[in-house]
Amino acid sequence: MRINPVKAKLRRGEVTFGTWLSLGDLYATRVLARLGFDWLTLDIEHSAIDWSQAAAIFAAVADAGCVPLARVPEGAHHYIKRVLDAGAYGIVVPMVDTLEQAQTAVAAAYYPPQGNRSVGGGMHSMNFAASAADYYEKARAASRMPKRSIA
Repeated sequence: MRINPVKAKLRRGEVTFGTWLSLGDLYATRVLARLGFDWLTLDIEHSAIDWSQAAAIFAAVADAGCVPLARVPEGAHHYIKRVLDAGAYGIVVPMVDTLEQAQTAVAAAYYPPQGNRSVGGGMHSMNFAASAADYYEKARAASRMPKRSIA
């Protein structure tokens, strides 16, 4: 199963580099994913990108060995679970102004007991080169990690 190299670098205090995708063009995405960036963030908040396009873009980024991230319109459960189920490795949540908003967004990204993400689909595990069972096990193990302070 693939790991998220961006998370690993950040945990070691290393810098990561990436850029934003806002055009929804698959060819441009495939080119950018092979230029050596650590991550590419698909801007779903400000771009006219549908869920099918997003899933294809996340897959193209992951298949190139780059980390696909998604900027969602808000920290709502339905946006966060949708991009994770479509294959994003991580999320950028805009306009987080309160502790409660941060807690809601984090809860949507984790399976119980830490969060409230539900199980469904199989695209997300494909981007990690894993079976659905392996993906869920790894994600559930991450959910059991000690709670971190958000504030």
